[in-house]
Amino acid sequence: MRVDFIRSGERRYSVRVERGNAPPLVMDPAPGFDADLPHDMVHFVAEGVLGLKTGVFGQIAAGGNAGGFRIEAADGARDAKEHRRAVRKQAAKGQRLARDQGREGELSELAAFLFDVEWRRRSRPDSATQRAALGEAERVRASLSADERARLDAAAPRVFDMFDALSAAWRALRAGEALALEWPTLERVG
Repeated sequence: MRVDFIRSGERRYSVRVERGNAPPLVMDPAPGFDADLPHDMVHFVAEGVLGLKTGVFGQIAAGGNAGGFRIEAADGARDAKEHRRAVRKQAAKGQRLARDQGREGELSELAAFLFDVEWRRRSRPDSATQRAALGEAERVRASLSADERARLDAAAPRVFDMFDALSAAWRALRAGEALALEWPTLERVG
């Protein structure tokens, strides 16, 4: 599955997903723009390194929409009817996948938050916002099981290395350019 993170404006980004035999998905605009590393890219890396199958991108690979993605618009009246049918089918599958995701779905959110806060702590100057995020991260980390904490600790070096590399590539993009990555290998495309 190919995922394009598109810098669609000065402080805006979108995500486009090509999924083999399924219609492409888009989220435009995507939430959580950041000049260094957008929110959905954080999820992409965290879920891929941890091997989560029911996080945002695992759900999309399984045929869902992860709640925020939509099928790319169709052209023509006949295509529009097929598009509406595909949208309904996609929404139903996405709801089933979200309902059945279990702890992995929650772990995806928690891991993305924890990795993001720790990575930014290493690279950004101290601020009140950063200190508040660190305090919340301590509470979140305490809510994890010992096995979950160990899993995140083991994954952290790879996650941070990928964040560093992807952040450099993301910052170099101009509006309209994309960073294309492959799921679940996390490899750059093109």
